[in-house]
Amino acid sequence: MDYVLIYFSGTGNTKLISEEIQKRLEKKHHNVELISIESLDRIERLNLQKKVIGIGFPVYKFTYPDIMNKLFPLLKAKQEGRQEDSPFFLYCTYTRFDADSLHNFARKMEKLAFRLIVKASFKCPSNGIASMKSAESYEYSSVMFFEDNIADKLDQFADEIANNSAKYQNSDFRLKHTGKIYDSIRLKIVEDIERTKYPRLRINQDLCNICGLCAAHCPETNLVNMGKKICIIDEFACLHCLRCMHHCPKYAISFGELTTGPQRYTIKVRNKLFDKAASGYKEKYWWDFNSIRKKWKQKTIKYWILHRRWRKTAK
Repeated sequence: MDYVLIYFSGTGNTKLISEEIQKRLEKKHHNVELISIESLDRIERLNLQKKVIGIGFPVYKFTYPDIMNKLFPLLKAKQEGRQEDSPFFLYCTYTRFDADSLHNFARKMEKLAFRLIVKASFKCPSNGIASMKSAESYEYSSVMFFEDNIADKLDQFADEIANNSAKYQNSDFRLKHTGKIYDSIRLKIVEDIERTKYPRLRINQDLCNICGLCAAHCPETNLVNMGKKICIIDEFACLHCLRCMHHCPKYAISFGELTTGPQRYTIKVRNKLFDKAASGYKEKYWWDFNSIRKKWKQKTIKYWILHRRWRKTAK
């Protein structure tokens, strides 16, 4: 079977999970092509005939990142003239909730004549918490980990992909999925909260050495290296992947007061945490993670009530 994995990754979690899925499918003697959503030219040139598409992304604001919307017109063009649905599978990475992110994305794919055959979500560390909280704090330790037995879960997911791909070839197999009726309200609340935590993208020109890493890695070219200065196209309309901030070697980039300082989510930190989880270490917070999420929900609603007028205060 031939697979194409298309993914977006802010600071590396989804890229890592995508690579792990690729390795497992290749061990089963499948051909796998891995492509970032930022390589739109490669996606445009793809021949999807007799291939299964896998799509992965991090959960942003309880749904999929806006940058993934760039994929739909490309896939729509490739589906024109086809007489039957094409198979696809979905996966996401999340910090506390995967919410309705997979369902929201699957609905749009199904309108383009794609049929969902398997889905999975993977608990990963938070690049936001990594920049806002100290490693000694409860907020940090209660979310900064990959879920227990993640290697086994990846093995199982790869098995399901292979098995359900075979089922699809011989039947009308389709994975059922449903969303939640209060999803739109939840999305509104979380969007407001994100804007209060990350009010605007700023560069401390006294610290910046104009290395250009932030501009080179920005997935939406919101940062431009002008030679003598890094310019921000829009301080507010930002994807909030936090990639530029975590790549900056001088800690010159911030998204509000909560993100100032030297705490960052690096590839070295990510790999260390993944290897720890994959080796069989049992995280003390994972077994009761539902309780942590429940408390966070309560705090979230209180926070939103206090900060729902953030737009006026931000100005």
